[in-house]
Amino acid sequence: MNLDRLTKTAGEWLRGTGPESDIVMCSRIRLARNLAEFPFGTRASRSEKLDIERLVNNAIRQKALELEYADVNSMNLLDRQFLVERQLISRELASSDGPRGVAFGPRENVSIMVNEEHHLRIQVMNSGLSLHEVWEQINDLDDRLEETLNYAFSPELGYLTACPTNLGTGIRVSAMLHLPGLVLGEQINPIIQSVNKLGLAVRGLYGEGTEALGNVFQVSNQMTLGEAEIVIVER
Repeated sequence: MNLDRLTKTAGEWLRGTGPESDIVMCSRIRLARNLAEFPFGTRASRSEKLDIERLVNNAIRQKALELEYADVNSMNLLDRQFLVERQLISRELASSDGPRGVAFGPRENVSIMVNEEHHLRIQVMNSGLSLHEVWEQINDLDDRLEETLNYAFSPELGYLTACPTNLGTGIRVSAMLHLPGLVLGEQINPIIQSVNKLGLAVRGLYGEGTEALGNVFQVSNQMTLGEAEIVIVER
């Protein structure tokens, strides 16, 4: 796949057109999903990962989701880094090995990572503070995929995930905030400590384990088990 056309435009979430976009750069929700017929990604063989890619691509075509699939495994380092910077794939997907890819839409606000930590990492992003709109979009997308794909699900535990911190709803709700005033005023650390007490995590530009470069912070939920998705979105 040629990514040159993406260099001529900006993703919808980067355009600064959404509510409160002077502070909230984007709202994002990710869903972790695994297919019941296969081992988790860390234990799946190359042939099993190829089968997962095939099933996901078939589901995308059957549901006419208008997403284009890119084979990350065959990309060079520069193209992979470009997709990371556009927030279409994670650093983990870019740096891992074996069959893996990403399906994304023309506005770059929807992407489905395949064979990352989980078989599927479904993601929707919009400009500004628009979490309810993002939730409606990703909930509909998830439902449509589940009509074709057999998700690993337990009536007691919810969606089964490779990492226990994603168990249950498998949802990660986040807002990317630009907060230079709080940093320059040396108020950011007390605020982060207060936010942590509310069950929210504060991370850097590229998520867990990264620094807050350019005074950009991601605020997201810590718990995914025992609460409904909409309750997590509201918090």
